[in-house]
Amino acid sequence: MRPFEPRLVRLAAGIRGLLAVSLLLGVAIALATIVQAVLLAKILAEVIIGGVDLAQVTGRIGWLLVVVLLRAGLSAASDNLTARSAARIGVDLRARMVRQAADLGPARRGDQATAELSTLAGTGMDALEAYLSGYLPQLFLSVLVPFSVLWFLFASDLTSGLIVLGTLPLIPLFMALIGWYTQRQTRAKWRTLTVLSNHFADVVAGLPTLKAFGRAKFQAGEVRRVTGAYRTTTMATLRVAFLSSLVLELLATLSVALVAVAVGLRLVSGNLTLEVGLAVLILAPEAYLPLRTLGARFHSAADGVESARRIVEFLDTPVPRAGTRTDVATEPRILATDLVVGYPDAPVLGPLDLTLEPGRFLVVTGASGVGKSTLLLTLAGLLPPLSGALTVATVDGGRTALSEVDPALRRRRISLVGQRPFLVAGSVRENLLLGQDGPVDEALLWRALAAADAAEWVRLLPQGWDTILADGGSGLSAGQRQRLVVARALAAPTQVLLLDEPTSHLDTESELRVLAGIREVSAGRTVVLVTHRRAPLDLADELLDLGSGTPVDTAVSTGLSGGTR
Repeated sequence: MRPFEPRLVRLAAGIRGLLAVSLLLGVAIALATIVQAVLLAKILAEVIIGGVDLAQVTGRIGWLLVVVLLRAGLSAASDNLTARSAARIGVDLRARMVRQAADLGPARRGDQATAELSTLAGTGMDALEAYLSGYLPQLFLSVLVPFSVLWFLFASDLTSGLIVLGTLPLIPLFMALIGWYTQRQTRAKWRTLTVLSNHFADVVAGLPTLKAFGRAKFQAGEVRRVTGAYRTTTMATLRVAFLSSLVLELLATLSVALVAVAVGLRLVSGNLTLEVGLAVLILAPEAYLPLRTLGARFHSAADGVESARRIVEFLDTPVPRAGTRTDVATEPRILATDLVVGYPDAPVLGPLDLTLEPGRFLVVTGASGVGKSTLLLTLAGLLPPLSGALTVATVDGGRTALSEVDPALRRRRISLVGQRPFLVAGSVRENLLLGQDGPVDEALLWRALAAADAAEWVRLLPQGWDTILADGGSGLSAGQRQRLVVARALAAPTQVLLLDEPTSHLDTESELRVLAGIREVSAGRTVVLVTHRRAPLDLADELLDLGSGTPVDTAVSTGLSGGTR
């Protein structure tokens, strides 16, 4: 296992500052350690051999106290500064991961499932912060302090210096041997955790369906099985950690004992002064201590290094070139020709010919799994077409591929409401304005709330629309969350609304009110509404019925290149 992931320096600017602080404080701590040992040895030698009283060594005791406090302060400063730097680096990397995930889109994340990314940004980032704040500074100390001690020992007592020089490499050697095994255990643990997180996310997402078909208890047993496998792998890693700590402690103890025996024999024979012998005995454990501490932190660092490797690999995933065109028509006409949508190596729907005229209301129906939601993701520009053309009208009357449009402009022109309402921790008003950066028209917000049949119950909240919501809108019903995100889309100054099952959690009366509000407020805008229900069909200007599925590589005639229902 590599002790440091060098690519982190390129991805996180704060790493350089953390390394510089660790280096400078490590040098200072190493010097303070030597000065402390020399002062203590002088004081003891003068008292034992010279027979001086306390008053004569008061000055040196004062300096010794200053050095001890200085060393303690340097250690505390190192812990504090590195912890703060690691926290800032963690925040920066989390933000970069979110931006990277957004830039890659759902089709380009490769095998990085959403649950795995959540685990990496949560547990993985915590492990990385612990590695940066604990293991990395100790890595500097484990190099600087032993070399400083060796320099002093060779200058003061060559025999002790040679003994320490000969035994010191044994600790890194055993650490490397243990590290090879630990790396395998750590990667096995991460693989199990990835399986667990993905499985758990799938179970939670499909829990209503599983409960409806009586399979919820079976899945609970599956979660217990995978959790047990993760627990077994973690305990195996802990066993290695405890055994390796014992080996390192034994090596350090025997090495210090060899130095002590050699010093004792030469003191008895008169070949070594007491002051030098005491300084050597005080400093010898200090040469091994940083490496022993490094070994104790090695296994927690293994998680951090593995997290760093995975984070770097994700952040290094090539991002497709973003579009730059901004000359899109104010009321864009979107045209799909021989369009095949889906994910790499998994086409879902197509080929499909479709024209979205400005101001028209299109309702898309079809069986579950036919590709309706995938089609919306493609129309929103979040999922690239597998083949065919998806173009939008430009101001000069020409056409350009939707992928060539500047992403920021695309977000200002197209609103997407998915099946899972997205709400952040904040007030109702902040959630309604999410994604908007222009002036706020409060009348428009209330109109959008009324259109989504949400104005009445929002007014009844404890602080109205200033009421703070928990992350994900926890505390609101599924229907309330759904109506809030519909209101947010209606309030956004976009020309195209893509609505995926916007009334799935509503009763019939509420559904009719919301559909009427959508139809009223979205007048003049292009609307594509995906549904399994009957009520939205009565509002459609055009109807696209995908039936039980549109086979890939089979020609489809939708009748929507200009025809109406």
